[in-house]
Amino acid sequence: MINIIGLGAGSYEELTLEACRTLKNGNRNFTRTKETEAIKYFEMENIPYASFDDYYEDAESFDEVYKKIVSTLLEEEKSGDINYSVPGHPLVAERTVRMLIESGVEYKIISGLSFIEPTLNIVKKDISEGFILLDALEISDLMIDPKKHVIITQVYNERILSDMKLLLSSIYGDEYEVYLVVDAGLESESGKKLKIEDLDRGHFLNHRTCLFIPKSDIKTILDLEKILKEVEVDESLEEISDEFITIWNKIRVGNRYGYWEMSEIFDKISKK
Repeated sequence: MINIIGLGAGSYEELTLEACRTLKNGNRNFTRTKETEAIKYFEMENIPYASFDDYYEDAESFDEVYKKIVSTLLEEEKSGDINYSVPGHPLVAERTVRMLIESGVEYKIISGLSFIEPTLNIVKKDISEGFILLDALEISDLMIDPKKHVIITQVYNERILSDMKLLLSSIYGDEYEVYLVVDAGLESESGKKLKIEDLDRGHFLNHRTCLFIPKSDIKTILDLEKILKEVEVDESLEEISDEFITIWNKIRVGNRYGYWEMSEIFDKISKK
């Protein structure tokens, strides 16, 4: 069995009692990365552990890293129960955990505070009406629903942030304000409210950086689909849907080649 332990988003003092007990249960301890404040607990309690940080240095992609980590853990588990620690909560934006669960191995989740809670403390937003959690390395414009708050993780370098700027600008426009959050839950935490057009202007980034995009009232493809279903017309809904998809594909192509921004299209439609 693999005990999958959440180390929380902040210092070792935020570790749960169950996490502390499990880390000291005598099982072999593995941690995805030692680049977390909670690793101090291992050192204070003289808990031996092995991290997978060197896997990141040798691999050509994150996909390769995650597969190698999971393969190693599954092999180690054959020799007896092990503990596997990850930053935050195991079920929040942790690809290796998802892969372990999908492998069918026996496991137990030990919760930890995710980065989401301290991020909300910084931006002062209520997500009770719903939000979307996305990975910057896997994102596309169709995954974003502007009518919900959006949190984008893995914004750890300037290239990724620049890509996010272009993507978000095409949906919300350059003037829309978002939050760039770094080190949520740590003493060094910070949150900057910025216009999308200012996102790629020399901000400090690390592997604990995320973007928070507040919900918006801009018109979206979902609104257009709803209108389409409600309007009474002579043509069948299927025929109109086919025409709509054709137009939508043309809009996407024009956006891809820089003829217009998606936000411009929705803005013009909303003013009709």
